[in-house]
Amino acid sequence: MEPDWRQIENENQGLSVRSAHFLGEGWNSRAYIVNDDLVFRFPKRLDHWEELEREVTFLAFAADLLPLAVPRYMRIAPDSPASAYGYAVYRYLHGHAMNVNALAREKRAAAAEVIGAFLRALHSLEPGPEVRRLLPREDERMVAEEYSARAERGIAPKLRPLEASALIKQFEIYLSAPENFLFQPAALHADLSRDHILVENDLVTAVIDFGDVNWGDPDYDFMYLFVDFGQAFAEEVARRYGHRDLERLMSKLLYFGLVDQIGTILDGKGLALKGQEDEAWLRLKRLLRRYPSGA
Repeated sequence: MEPDWRQIENENQGLSVRSAHFLGEGWNSRAYIVNDDLVFRFPKRLDHWEELEREVTFLAFAADLLPLAVPRYMRIAPDSPASAYGYAVYRYLHGHAMNVNALAREKRAAAAEVIGAFLRALHSLEPGPEVRRLLPREDERMVAEEYSARAERGIAPKLRPLEASALIKQFEIYLSAPENFLFQPAALHADLSRDHILVENDLVTAVIDFGDVNWGDPDYDFMYLFVDFGQAFAEEVARRYGHRDLERLMSKLLYFGLVDQIGTILDGKGLALKGQEDEAWLRLKRLLRRYPSGA
């Protein structure tokens, strides 16, 4: 349903909506760009405000401490009649989704350096008690055990025998390594996919969509670099980040990547966008074929 832009004008003094174009959507919100200057995000359901308010609060703390531009929210209006569940606004950040394959070698190296520095800064943040309380914190071993059981019930029977065996093996590898659970928790972006890393003139300029920000394993933030761009680029970023155990990291990223696809398949009902579940099955099988014995 199209937002009531006239109502939004009335609520935002000095705003005249000359243009409003659909920008994109995720599981929890839709975004429009207004006057090529402002991004309006509209939650899809009332309970999605918890996630959005967490993002707004975290970025108010973190924006000046990070080396790349991030959304700076100017207004939140959870009770606006302009849309069923209100909206939030930030200044548009210019750029397009990063495509590593389109970058020349030196630009690719520069991108890896910048992303590594961004993650290093993010993972070094020390939020105060008020912000820290808002960041979800999970028991990683319990989550892994739950996903293992769910994958065995709901995913493995739909795979070919060799694929199913490889999937179960990856859970066994991850759960059997105590060091996978011995880490210093950090603030995570947790959704650092290609669509959320913005590039302009072949330079990484911004990171958007902190809706999944949480407190957890820093290695997880390399997962989408691995899934979207491949092992070589993920390793390149990790080296520049200063990661001390690349072999272990790659093994964990394969596990994280598999679980991400499983989550889309099993938890996406009513939330996943058109085609995402099919794409998750393709990615899952591709990862199992490419790394049958680990990354």
